[in-house]
Amino acid sequence: MTSTELLRYAGWAAYLSAGATIISFVTGFLFFSKGQPFGTMNDTASVFQVLFMVPVALVLHRLFGPNAQMLSLLAAAVGIVGMLVAAAVQALLVLGRLTFEQTVRPAFTAGGSIAIWLLLTGYLALTSSILPGGLGWLGLLAGAGYVLMVIGFWLGEQKHPLFIIGSFAVLVAYPIWAIWLGRLLVSGRLA
Repeated sequence: MTSTELLRYAGWAAYLSAGATIISFVTGFLFFSKGQPFGTMNDTASVFQVLFMVPVALVLHRLFGPNAQMLSLLAAAVGIVGMLVAAAVQALLVLGRLTFEQTVRPAFTAGGSIAIWLLLTGYLALTSSILPGGLGWLGLLAGAGYVLMVIGFWLGEQKHPLFIIGSFAVLVAYPIWAIWLGRLLVSGRLA
């Protein structure tokens, strides 16, 4: 696979992650207001939301690595571990191998790892000329949203104000970030 093909693949993965994020939030809201089958739909969309983040994390490490090798590697490693844990836990929930209660601790810990990845890549975008500064700020906002979601959930689950504020920040910032990044990657302008 050429460098341009890899970037385009990651760009499409970013688009799909953005779409899965929106589906996950909509079905999550519907689950808490209407019940099943929206919970299963939410959990399934969550699996794809984070799996599609993995190629994005790999490509961002490739882009940022020459200028900030250790920080870029840390961001990618922490993020990918969180993405894979979140995907595995959600998949086991969908398959009925774990209960919701069994998934809470690992899923929200994984969400914290994804938050760290977004915060570090946002910082790397702001301190390099590789990506537009606005993309860095959106990454920071999405990462902060994940942090608030995790803290809010631990303090009072889905009804806690921090969870609600964080969810809204992620719902707005992450899809815009992923679509903008996807567009840059697919265009080939970063090759």
